[in-house]
Amino acid sequence: SPNLKTTHMAGRTWHFSHPIGSLGANGPGFSHPTSVAFAPGGILYVLNDRDRSASPISKLTIDEEFLGDFGAEDFTWPAGLALDKDGNVYCADGYGHFVAIYNADGERIGQWGEAGSKDGQFRAPAGLTFDSEDNLLVVDGANGRVQKYTREGKFLSSWGSPGSNDGELNRPWGITIDQNGDVYVADWGNDRVQKFSPEGTFLTRFGSRIADGGQLDHPSDVAVDSEGDVYVTDWGNNRVQIYYPDGDIIT
Repeated sequence: SPNLKTTHMAGRTWHFSHPIGSLGANGPGFSHPTSVAFAPGGILYVLNDRDRSASPISKLTIDEEFLGDFGAEDFTWPAGLALDKDGNVYCADGYGHFVAIYNADGERIGQWGEAGSKDGQFRAPAGLTFDSEDNLLVVDGANGRVQKYTREGKFLSSWGSPGSNDGELNRPWGITIDQNGDVYVADWGNDRVQKFSPEGTFLTRFGSRIADGGQLDHPSDVAVDSEGDVYVTDWGNNRVQIYYPDGDIIT
């Protein structure tokens, strides 16, 4: 493509093709997009933190064909987005303390969760991701932990606690799982990313609140590619940083 921009660094190659979306409160535009989930066939679901009367979840193709939006007036603070193996869409509400479920056509088919700090309860749920067994991991932000549920909402396990030591979390936000099942959490309030085993055992961490290369200022989301490289949304520094799986900086 004549518009393709290619970047080479540290033995990696990235190809930029085109931006997706434009500013807009309704329809094909985005307003404060905070999360993206990918479905087969080049379909994207984009979560917008916008006017509560508008529909926060947009559905479109990678080529920007707008397919619709949904969720109008269903949320106070939509905060996380994930898809299960059947293509159903899960969205957390950080103020309502619940997870809502939609089918691929945007029909609301379920909801679970309640406010609190006991097992199975939330205080400001945020990032969502599914593991290989189709269980949903939920970042329980104000409780400083990650909770695991079946996709029907049955509580399975929980790990983490508020704090700044290894394995502790301070207003965590984004979450992802790599091909080995290890879990990465954007530890927003501690300016770092932490890596855990599938069972929640602390493995390593990287980042601190310094603007130099490799450091982080309130990271809000995290993703891992097929090579195991870790991409972090460095919210406070207005950039994306890329790390090797062991936490060393790539760019």
